[in-house]
Amino acid sequence: MTLFTRTSLFAGLLLAAGTLAAQAEDVILRYSNWLPAGHPTNTKLIAPWLAEIARVTEGRVKVEMTPKVVGSVPAQYDVVADGLADMSLMVMGYAPGRFPLIEGMELPFYSDNEAKRGAAVWRTYEKYIAPLDTFPEVVPLAIFQTGTQHIFTTGRDLSTVEGYVGAKIRSSTPSLNRILELMGATPVSKPVSEVYELASGGVIDGATNPPDSTLAFKLHEVLNRMTFIPGGLSNATAMISVNPDAWAKISEADQKAILEISGEKFARASGDMNFAETVKAIETMQAAGMTLDRMDDAEAAKMKEKVVPMTTEWLEKAKAAGLENGQEMLDFFAAEIAAAGA
Repeated sequence: MTLFTRTSLFAGLLLAAGTLAAQAEDVILRYSNWLPAGHPTNTKLIAPWLAEIARVTEGRVKVEMTPKVVGSVPAQYDVVADGLADMSLMVMGYAPGRFPLIEGMELPFYSDNEAKRGAAVWRTYEKYIAPLDTFPEVVPLAIFQTGTQHIFTTGRDLSTVEGYVGAKIRSSTPSLNRILELMGATPVSKPVSEVYELASGGVIDGATNPPDSTLAFKLHEVLNRMTFIPGGLSNATAMISVNPDAWAKISEADQKAILEISGEKFARASGDMNFAETVKAIETMQAAGMTLDRMDDAEAAKMKEKVVPMTTEWLEKAKAAGLENGQEMLDFFAAEIAAAGA
């Protein structure tokens, strides 16, 4: 063996050893957190999932939450895409018009039972939306929905269709904006973190929000009346994603392990958790003095008639975004919910 051969072999061994060492290094991901510390989504869904990531990767991948949000709440998609944080939770509706395909799963009256809707969200995303590379700048790990959106007001009764006319209602998604417009109300697009100040200052008459989030953000202190919409007014879709460069630092085996506890499994857990938290939150807020109105079947039928244009409008947007079979996606979503017993 020549000196050159021995030198080349030694260099190759060093390179291989360095590669193996790099692959064995722990990866710590920084998660940009903006939910309140006691929010159920954090304590009962995300925190256990992050702990599970550490477990299934045998400690090689750990996720650390930041003490406060990196950037602004509505900008979390770009925060992750640009690498300002490695991971974060993004409510898709906080970027109106940017992800139109997601809005199909936010159309009204599909189901007010979060547990029955959980897996349907991921399955619909995986079958119809993921193939169109909807989120090219990030790696989606979980697509799921928050608790069912109902309406909370500072006293206004919205259990009748006429009650909406002229009301100023905070909204979090394009679908909710359109519903409110069709009902004669004025939507105010703001993140949930700003609702308390808006309501206490009289800027808005109410807000669309899931019951558990209303309680977690202490909004029941300023919003004392809830209108329950049978079938659900809408559902905000959320995503937890990771920066592609950060994801690439994780070994293929550990990536696979993380994906196995994410996706549909996460969405199903989210649905179960949100259902339980919705029931508990409504009971807690009623005990604290909140008035609960329920829209009856006759008024709900009137509301459904008013929001009919939303489906046609979404089908046009979906086609423009590259989804030719938009109605097929809606039918699939409905069938998945029905199969779950909703």
